[in-house]
Amino acid sequence: MSGRPPRQRAGGGHHPGEAWNVFGTLIAGMAFWGLVGFGADRLFGFRALFLPIGLAVGMAAAMYLVIYRLTQR
Repeated sequence: MSGRPPRQRAGGGHHPGEAWNVFGTLIAGMAFWGLVGFGADRLFGFRALFLPIGLAVGMAAAMYLVIYRLTQR
C-alpha cells in the first residue's frame, strides 16, 4: 500500500446511500402507479387489467427518473 486514497472513477463523488435512493425510487414508482392501477381496476370492475399496466408504467417512469438524475451530475 502506498498510503494514497483509492482512485475514484471519472464520474466519482457518489455517496454510499445512493444505491438506496435508486432502490427506493424504483419501489415507490411501482407502488404508486400500481395502486393507481389497482384503484382503476376496482373503479371499472376489472380483475387485473390496470394493475399490471400501472406497475409497468411505474417501473418505466422510475427508471427514467433514476437515469435522468444520474446523468445530470
